[in-house]
Amino acid sequence: MSQRPSKLDVAVIGAGLAGLRAAVDLVAAGRDVVVFEARDRVGGRVWSHRFANGQWCERGAEFIDANHVEVLALAQSLGLELLDATVGDDDGRRLLDVGGRAAPFTLHHSLQTELVWWQQARAELAALVDPDDPTAGDDAAELDARPLSEYISALHLSVATRVAVGRELRTEFMVGPEGVSQLMAAWMFARHLRAGDGYEAFRIVGGNDQLATGLAARLGDRVRLGAPVADIEGTGAITMVDGHRFIADEIVAAVPLPVLGRIWPVLPDELAAVGYGIGGKVSVQTDRRIWQDYGRDGSVLSDRAWGEMWDTSEHQHGDGGVLTVLLSSNDGAALATLPDTVARVTDEADRLFPGFKGMSGEAVRTDWTHDPYSLGAYATFGPGQLLDAWPKLRQRYDRIVLAGEHTDEYCGFMEGALRSGARVAGGILASG
Repeated sequence: MSQRPSKLDVAVIGAGLAGLRAAVDLVAAGRDVVVFEARDRVGGRVWSHRFANGQWCERGAEFIDANHVEVLALAQSLGLELLDATVGDDDGRRLLDVGGRAAPFTLHHSLQTELVWWQQARAELAALVDPDDPTAGDDAAELDARPLSEYISALHLSVATRVAVGRELRTEFMVGPEGVSQLMAAWMFARHLRAGDGYEAFRIVGGNDQLATGLAARLGDRVRLGAPVADIEGTGAITMVDGHRFIADEIVAAVPLPVLGRIWPVLPDELAAVGYGIGGKVSVQTDRRIWQDYGRDGSVLSDRAWGEMWDTSEHQHGDGGVLTVLLSSNDGAALATLPDTVARVTDEADRLFPGFKGMSGEAVRTDWTHDPYSLGAYATFGPGQLLDAWPKLRQRYDRIVLAGEHTDEYCGFMEGALRSGARVAGGILASG
């Protein structure tokens, strides 16, 4: 005879920033909340690594914009300090690596003019959308139907500029421009323009995942780690992998859509079709920031599979440094799966900064595509996906509501995750 399901008021599935924020707001309003997290840690795709000497790197989300008000407010409330992020701002110190030859951006003669064209083209595309409602406007349907690659091809950029622009886009969306709708791109470009000079402005001293652990501390034993969910239903039924069953009055599903599709068999087709960025990161600590010996800041864009690298230890204490390589889109994601990924990345860094390999030490590798509780980096709406998915991301499904960066206007950012958690909690409280 099976055990009767236990009753819950609100069940939150996922202890990333979205789920934790929703839970904190609900508990503050007097609701009884349980957070189920499959991993043995909180934070989801916000995950920091600490090295033995006190330095750190981000395995997932790294940068904070100046207009990410929810992130900045939470950091302040937790007493966290910020560091300015400036790597890559100086074209004389960052490198473009094309055809095996790396040179500062300033030495690529056509690059400076064409990058201005590209910024103008980005602004023109951004002007076609409302960043607060990407589905609004007369151009939305046409933009959603077309891939970003078509827009770029029409600019007739030089090879060097195409490499720089292509890698910039793969870094932003974690897929190639053919996998991004022009509507998605216009929406994100509009967001960046709002941030102005404050785009990718800050990091958090000691690691971004302190945002998650700080929220979790407010919840105490309401957060249950190592508690993977096997199945949820609109009736409020929850079945755990270990067989335990619950009935909740409200379910906040705060996990990425590919993961949600595994535990919610009736996930709408429009949401199941949403694209996700692929790839991960490798960070390597060194005894010395050898890239500075060559007058470089560690920032590189490349036509090789690894794509982009930067100094993630900027303004951190100590002589040593941490160089982070982003493995994005198809080529980067394929590289992330290889058993010798770290060795390959280290060899590439040594090619660019001779002596790097001899000074390299601890390395950490993360593959978000194959992480079973993420199954991707973050939502990137491909051609024909955004208009169909957007209204379904915000609606209620009986007792289930969705939270996460994929449901918010700040899609792909920690800001979007926090905002979505607050929005969902507010909706539950408003409905009684």
